[in-house]
Amino acid sequence: MRRAALFLVAAALFFGSAGAVFADAPPPVGPHQHYLLLPTGTQLAVGPTICSNAELAQGFYGFHQNVHFGTPNGFAFQQAGNPVGFTVTGCP
Repeated sequence: MRRAALFLVAAALFFGSAGAVFADAPPPVGPHQHYLLLPTGTQLAVGPTICSNAELAQGFYGFHQNVHFGTPNGFAFQQAGNPVGFTVTGCP
């Protein structure tokens, strides 16, 4: 009897939290585009292009949640031997 009760509790916890996986990511910031600045001076768009395609909003929010954990980390771009930079521009 205890096994059955334990199984039911575990199943309820598992299936009760599974819905969060399919939930839309909340908007952490306003829409903007990330660019890598190449040594040639050109910009290369990185991540979902939400400025030109608003249908990519959930991808943009998911990108932000998975790339930025709190304060954006610029460590790699601050190294002396790194010829690549980055910039962010807001959507018009």
